[in-house]
Amino acid sequence: MPRPPLPIGTYGVIRTKLIAPKTWEASARFRMADGRLKRVGRTGRSKADAVTRLKKAMTTLAAEVRGDEISGDTRMKRIAEMWTAELDREANLGDRSPGTVRNYRSQLKNWITPAIGELQARELTVTTCDRLVKKVQDATSYDTAKSVRAVLTGLCSYAVRHGAMALNPVRSVGRLARGTQKEVVALDRDQCSDLLMNLERLADNKRTDSRGRSIGSRAQVWQDLPDIVRTMLATGVRLGELLALTGNDVDPQERTVAVGHHLIRVNGQGLVRAANRKGNQSGLLLRLPEWSVSMLRRRKLASGGGPLFSTWNGEWLDPSNVIHRIQEAFADVGYGWVTSHVFRKTVASVLDEAGLPLSAIADQLGNTQKVADKHYRKRRVANEASAAALEGMFGEDTGA
Repeated sequence: MPRPPLPIGTYGVIRTKLIAPKTWEASARFRMADGRLKRVGRTGRSKADAVTRLKKAMTTLAAEVRGDEISGDTRMKRIAEMWTAELDREANLGDRSPGTVRNYRSQLKNWITPAIGELQARELTVTTCDRLVKKVQDATSYDTAKSVRAVLTGLCSYAVRHGAMALNPVRSVGRLARGTQKEVVALDRDQCSDLLMNLERLADNKRTDSRGRSIGSRAQVWQDLPDIVRTMLATGVRLGELLALTGNDVDPQERTVAVGHHLIRVNGQGLVRAANRKGNQSGLLLRLPEWSVSMLRRRKLASGGGPLFSTWNGEWLDPSNVIHRIQEAFADVGYGWVTSHVFRKTVASVLDEAGLPLSAIADQLGNTQKVADKHYRKRRVANEASAAALEGMFGEDTGA
């Protein structure tokens, strides 16, 4: 029976010999990726030194031959590195949002790698994954735990795909208990008007410092906040999508705005205007309410086709910086509880109160009807017609 060949990326018996005074050689045959055998040798001042040098060379050669191959013995930290490299490639090809990759890296760094990074793939169990997800929820929130579970699922799916795991253990992790769902918080009409009036007053005050001196271009972000709020209330778009708008996206004559990009920060590139909306969702063409058209026409003309809302030198505004200014400004005018996302919920509530169907609300927000109903509509009376019918249950006698 013929001897079985060496597996790819391994070496055979190590042979040693004295080739000169105080000089030893250790050699062995190594099987390359194309199947051929290559003799590899190293010398040393002693037999043990030569063998050690040879084994080190063989380890390096094996890593080069096997490349991205992983097995049940591979540690999860290494698998995570390979998986994120694949995610980066997909992002560069436009198949995945760079923002998603950045979020995945964050969850890996903060939660997953510290907890399971040193485990071999074969050692990762359902119990370990379940314990990690519940630990994250107890320490943070349901949403963070859900995100960690999604990243952990993707990581283990990569391991299964490349033969390091037989089954994905995260698939069997127990469901997360959401707890009481938060009530949808939105502004009413009076609050919208009051907030805008106060923001305009704040913008005037921010034109100068405490000694009455003009602060010039540094005041621009405060001057822009009222128009940013008006645009969010006119469209219901997310802040990162709004700040990605250019003057060319606005058509005052048709009263439309094309929402088809969003701003994200990419490692090594800085602020990037990415195609499509958040989550790689397709673009929207929205009709604008009449009260917003003159403001957007003014901004379109001032933009010259560039960013509708820009820095003092015409660059994109960083959404993170704008969020900080919003928090500061709203706290100053007594609306510290309002976030940029509240305007999106306000738009949904206004449409709901106007009697528009759920499909129209979902179309305005660019979400599914299920998401729009669960996260953007305020709780409302569900039985108006039924209550009216019940009024006649006892005729005119109410029993009072």
